[in-house]
Amino acid sequence: MAFVKWVDKLGRVLEIVVGLILALMTIVVFYQVLVRFVISSLGSQFSAPWTEELARYLMIWLTFIGSAIAARRAKLIAVEALVFLLPAMAGKTIKVLSYLASIAFYLIMAFIGWEWTMFGLSETAPVMRIPMSFVYSSMLVGAVLLTINTVAFLIETFATGKDIRESGNDEQEEADLVAGQQLERG
Repeated sequence: MAFVKWVDKLGRVLEIVVGLILALMTIVVFYQVLVRFVISSLGSQFSAPWTEELARYLMIWLTFIGSAIAARRAKLIAVEALVFLLPAMAGKTIKVLSYLASIAFYLIMAFIGWEWTMFGLSETAPVMRIPMSFVYSSMLVGAVLLTINTVAFLIETFATGKDIRESGNDEQEEADLVAGQQLERG
């Protein structure tokens, strides 16, 4: 469980990083709108072409890091009707197999992300002139974080004996939290 605790600490740092990226992206887009519509309406020919490119790159990083955070909480999009229609054991098996398939996909994505990162070393962004490896490495970092978070989720689920079919279920998590608080009081 030390690994799970470490991943949770990393997750808290990633949440701060995602918040900072979102704040910076908001400032950059606001500045872009200000320059494009307000300042240009005053007759100035000032432009900020870097804002659109930076906002796009920040959004890419936000997506990959945010998806890793969601993976730790089992909040990624999934169609789960089948796991509840089948008998409990079959549903749990399908759910575990889907997480293992996801990990395999993340590892493939990490490999491709590595290749793109290496390719990006010889390429620069059109406006900002930064190495494109900065942008392409988001896939590698995101895939590694997705893998780590999914493994931590599986370890925690098996160690605590929770029903994996209920993972990511807010109502079940809230009921467990209330039950735990009642036990502490009682």
